[in-house]
Amino acid sequence: MELSYVGSLARHLGERRNIYQAPDNAHFIDLNPFGPNCNIQVNAGCTRNPFSTVNINGPHLTGVLADNFLRPYKGYGDITVATWSGTSNYNGLQVQVNRRYTRGFEYGVAYTWSKTFDYSKDDDTGDVNYGRPYKAFNYGPADFDQTHIFAFNYIYEVPRLSRHWNNRLAKLLFDNYQISGTTSFATGKPKTFGSSPGLSWSFNGATYTIKSGESCTAGFVLSPGSTTTCTSTTITDFTGGDIAARPDLICNPNKTTGLKDATGLAYAINPACFVKHGTAGSIGGLQRNLIRQPSIFNNDIALFKNIPLGEGGKREVQLRWEVYNVFNHTNFSDINGSMTFAINATTAAATAGTCPSGYSLLTPTVCGGPDFGKLLQTNASFGLPRTARSGRVMQGSVRINF
Repeated sequence: MELSYVGSLARHLGERRNIYQAPDNAHFIDLNPFGPNCNIQVNAGCTRNPFSTVNINGPHLTGVLADNFLRPYKGYGDITVATWSGTSNYNGLQVQVNRRYTRGFEYGVAYTWSKTFDYSKDDDTGDVNYGRPYKAFNYGPADFDQTHIFAFNYIYEVPRLSRHWNNRLAKLLFDNYQISGTTSFATGKPKTFGSSPGLSWSFNGATYTIKSGESCTAGFVLSPGSTTTCTSTTITDFTGGDIAARPDLICNPNKTTGLKDATGLAYAINPACFVKHGTAGSIGGLQRNLIRQPSIFNNDIALFKNIPLGEGGKREVQLRWEVYNVFNHTNFSDINGSMTFAINATTAAATAGTCPSGYSLLTPTVCGGPDFGKLLQTNASFGLPRTARSGRVMQGSVRINF
């Protein structure tokens, strides 16, 4: 048996930072010093887009020029600077138990309990969020971190039947069998940020239709230029800059509740833990690499039959039958990571001022659904497994040793 602690610390790792981003609040025309109705041909610092409509974004108004016009120096796109300021660390408890080959049997057990933390993926593709709290937004488990890893391997020499029934037929059919296999378990790696299939989110508004002359309900206003379309005034851009806000957390999403979808498929995480912010200017609190992918449990087994050729044992034919994932256990490899937060705007037509069951009257002709006006996470697949590793695989082979 071997018990050990293994640790490492690395400094001056590569990081990339975009130092040329549109700053926070740049998307809000009401915060422009020249006012929301400024003329860019008169005031060079005006960011109002004269060809776009003005939309309500909570307490602010949107409708500005593209981000390239909002950066500190016009005419340039992103400017990425590589620095050597990153760090990483690894701390692990490693346990190993081995039994040498004795009386036809040997085995090995290995277990690791560890943590690996760093600030970004690597110096080629891992961008550190610039303009946000450095450690809170970037420091977290490494993309490859797995807390628990267990492996068990064994080889068993099946006793020879010829010891009790000594003839050529018994030796040919029932001698020289060997069984070997492995059992492994590993907790899941983090679900990393990024567009699909990575962990991503969006904050959307909603619209519904009324008759001309009717009024929009609270939280909605008539869309510019329309007399029948009501648009929600919810916040869809919290920061007003290049770096979008992250969702907030109200519980540990890795602690599942047994929730299943309509097909009976269980959620790998608790999607109810993710919520949208309530105020403009919020940057969110979702930690990098907090969410874990499903764990892996696998069993492989193999049966070998050795048939000696001639005297001396220098040549033999080996018949092999191998089964991977022998119990056909489902090992999910990824989950749906797309969050969509939006205001519910489900409506139905009112009949003589009467609404369908569960609906409430918004106008004389329009009824709102049970969740009308509520902020919801609308992607029902978020948190569900989306891909799986291979099921049971069997293969046979003949091998000649000489």
